[in-house]
Amino acid sequence: MAGDTATIAAPTPRLSLTLDDFLDTRSAGFDVVRLVLAFLVLVSHTWPLGGFGTEPMSPLAPKVLTLGGFAVGGFFALSGLLVGRSALNRRTGSFAKARFARLMPALWMSMLFSAFVAGLIGWAHRHGGIGGYFTLRPDGPLAYVGRGATLPTSFSHGIADVFRTDTPYGITTGSSFVNGSLWTLPYEIRCYLVIGLVAVVARKFGSRRTITIAWVVSLALAVGYAKRVDLTSFVVGPYADKYMASFLFVFMTGTLVAAWAHKINLFGWVPVAALVLTLIAGRSSAFWAEHVTQAAMALVLPPVAALVAPLARLLRGVDVSYGLYLYAWPIQQLVALYQWTSRPATFIAVSTVLTGACAAASWFAIERPA
Repeated sequence: MAGDTATIAAPTPRLSLTLDDFLDTRSAGFDVVRLVLAFLVLVSHTWPLGGFGTEPMSPLAPKVLTLGGFAVGGFFALSGLLVGRSALNRRTGSFAKARFARLMPALWMSMLFSAFVAGLIGWAHRHGGIGGYFTLRPDGPLAYVGRGATLPTSFSHGIADVFRTDTPYGITTGSSFVNGSLWTLPYEIRCYLVIGLVAVVARKFGSRRTITIAWVVSLALAVGYAKRVDLTSFVVGPYADKYMASFLFVFMTGTLVAAWAHKINLFGWVPVAALVLTLIAGRSSAFWAEHVTQAAMALVLPPVAALVAPLARLLRGVDVSYGLYLYAWPIQQLVALYQWTSRPATFIAVSTVLTGACAAASWFAIERPA
């Protein structure tokens, strides 16, 4: 903001506030929304990880989306809105550096925690000691960290037989899952790469035109996987599977909303229409629920962020949502391993306290300094 003017703009009345105006405020209400979404993922995973049954379903798409699936979709919609806007407004190098610093150090630390704390405890519980754990086998902890650090879209989320025979989720799936939540992050990183490239093109041909065309391409890709999966996977399979297509569409919808945010009243008819569309699409086909319902969150969540912004004062600038997402699964696996509780509510409470401690450590030691 320019620094030598004495003019102070009058505050914009809430009812006439555009989404663009609200995004300019960098409202901490988005921190609250992200924290709630991360917590919903923890809550949703409680049922399969704790052995309490299947995941609860999202009230917006009760036949298709789990509560955790809805929350992940909300993350991608918000990322498209906020990160996409950042890509359009910053130089490519600055954008890439900021994204790397925000995501990668904390992710790598969470993988080290998963392998050498949670995984080691799980191995010792199963084998009565740590002997045989530190190996160079393809399913060992070193290979797990090495593979995960490169963010492949498909890699083993387990280490040897850790959690496979002594946790409810391991027994049900017959697999070792040390940190199953990390599977979405390679897709998020790829969305960042896409928007980074799109932003370069946008600087030459104009943001709104370029983003609109990119959104149409992402829609075509998502429809292609839904209607002609064999042909679509043959053409773009090496670069984008069906999950990438779905996440990219949701992400690009968020960026499309950011590009046209100056035309959207934050509390106007467009977010209301998006909410109505969300409720209708969520009770329609799987394609509509998985794509339209989640993409519409880019319009529905900003007004929510504005309404909960006063609560952000309680956070005092601390954003533990990312850490909560990174550490919840391995912590919940440990809670299930030692059978500390047989009630979902208690399982959630214990997991939240322990995960919150890890998330706070991640924020203060890694994320905020970066």
